[in-house]
Amino acid sequence: MEPLGPMPRAGTPEQQIALQNGAWTMLELYETPAGRQGTRLSNAWLGQKAWRVQIVGHYHMWEEKWVAPLVAATRRRGHDFLLGTTVQPGFLRVSAVWRVSADPDPTSRFFEAHYAGFHMLFPEDLSFAIHANEGDYAVYAGPEDFIRAALPPEAIGAAATADVVEGIEEEHGEGAIDGILAHYAPFMLDR
Repeated sequence: MEPLGPMPRAGTPEQQIALQNGAWTMLELYETPAGRQGTRLSNAWLGQKAWRVQIVGHYHMWEEKWVAPLVAATRRRGHDFLLGTTVQPGFLRVSAVWRVSADPDPTSRFFEAHYAGFHMLFPEDLSFAIHANEGDYAVYAGPEDFIRAALPPEAIGAAATADVVEGIEEEHGEGAIDGILAHYAPFMLDR
């Protein structure tokens, strides 16, 4: 996690565990196409909160073009920092929770440092979340106005999702993301 640099933890170990447990209330376990357990945002949570989702390619997450609108949307919602943590099932169930300043550099560093695993970035009030899946894709979830403000316009809608799916299928084979698409379908932005 070298790219994290001097990022502070979000309190004592007990406070971090409580914050991570809060993040896990948004999640459910599922079996990945590779036969391992993964995490994803639960449909029960998405439905209860009336959230929408947009799937994006994870390889862009730390680029300025992507980080700047996220930081601006976060600040407009009154959050000076976000919480970031690994949400990897199994041996990493309990991990550090980082206090990620709502600024481009620390936000970029958080995403880059956690690229290879399941991780989340979210505010303490759990009013939106970005859940990323092992370097392939990330899911922006929350109120529609937040998602539209937090992403570049070309990253929103069915065509943007199709581009992400095409890239994943080139790397992992046709149908590699079908289960995730079906899971999130009721909540996805289509335009």
